[in-house]
Amino acid sequence: MAPPVDPYLSSTAPDGRRGYVCAAGIRPPWMTRSTTSTCTTGTVEGHHRFVIAHYGRLRARLAGGQYVRSGAFSVAGYDWAVVFFPRGTALGENHDHASVYVQLLTSRAAAAATFDLRFVRSGRSLPMHQPATAPHRFTTMTRFDPAMYGVRVDSIQMQRVQSHYVRGDRIIIDCTLHVAGKPRVSAAEPLPEIDVPPPDLQDHLGKLLYSEAHTDVTFDVQGEGFAAHRVVLAMRSPVFKAELFGPMSNTGETVKVVDMQPAVFKLLLGFVYTESLAAMDDLDEDDKRELARHLLVAADRYGMDRLKIICGHILERSLTAETVASTMELADRHGCRELKEACVKFVIAMGMNDETMPSRQEGDQLSCFSIIKHFFSQIGSFLKIH
Repeated sequence: MAPPVDPYLSSTAPDGRRGYVCAAGIRPPWMTRSTTSTCTTGTVEGHHRFVIAHYGRLRARLAGGQYVRSGAFSVAGYDWAVVFFPRGTALGENHDHASVYVQLLTSRAAAAATFDLRFVRSGRSLPMHQPATAPHRFTTMTRFDPAMYGVRVDSIQMQRVQSHYVRGDRIIIDCTLHVAGKPRVSAAEPLPEIDVPPPDLQDHLGKLLYSEAHTDVTFDVQGEGFAAHRVVLAMRSPVFKAELFGPMSNTGETVKVVDMQPAVFKLLLGFVYTESLAAMDDLDEDDKRELARHLLVAADRYGMDRLKIICGHILERSLTAETVASTMELADRHGCRELKEACVKFVIAMGMNDETMPSRQEGDQLSCFSIIKHFFSQIGSFLKIH
């Protein structure tokens, strides 16, 4: 019986001797390359709004150490709750201060998280504490573990809250959680021998736009000119593609754009080239909201769905009682379903009172019919599925 063949043993070594070489593409075990794996821990953000009705009666009824707790909400696979002590945490005393806590509800679990707690009213917010720089460790392994962390709201701050943030005998607490996700370890891979720099295509495209090098089309927006490149625009927008290369395309060097502000078109072009809206970062909340409204219309006009979703997200995060009706109308007109649903949820959370009804500076009123119609459409979809 012939002995087994060693795949690494060769009789044709370069020096003519019998030795071990890498034959047939096989690497001997002692010649393996260095490998690497990576452990990463992401952060998951969650938001919960705790609406407390009949605040005056609740505060008169509860003594120190007694509390009300929100419904459970899930962030990063853990259940959480907001706990409000109207008279503080000290037992049996009627203090003028209050306390607000975040509680981990999941049993026999441990999580690391930071939180932001605010009193809110009609788009205004009052932070209860300075942002935490390091996460807290919440754990429910034993009954002695710290499952809750929170802040004390002193009597002076509570006087301000009761004067400006209690409306209709109701108080609203917003909680934003950033929870460290579970660690993930990648599969082992060969250690790269050359460090590859990060992608810089967007930087180069941005420089190409702002330098106006090799441009072949100019857009006239209310008398202001914007030079660009036809092929880049056509690649990013089906409307630009039809307008610049379709059967009815504009063959001239100048294209007139109507019903759009120059500042909006400039932002649109910047996003086409760089996928960024960094120019909006320095704007205040009102200007950013107004520009996002116009940019959403422009994104819908040019078939740029991702930009439309981003604008909808900006508008959703800046909803107020004064803007929710006009934002809902805008979402309905341009087919932004998620933004429309966010407006409905906002109105329900705030309550259909006199503060949430006024809309815009003209004093238009939010149409209850549009909300009811939305609910019926959702119910109809549910019945079709089931």
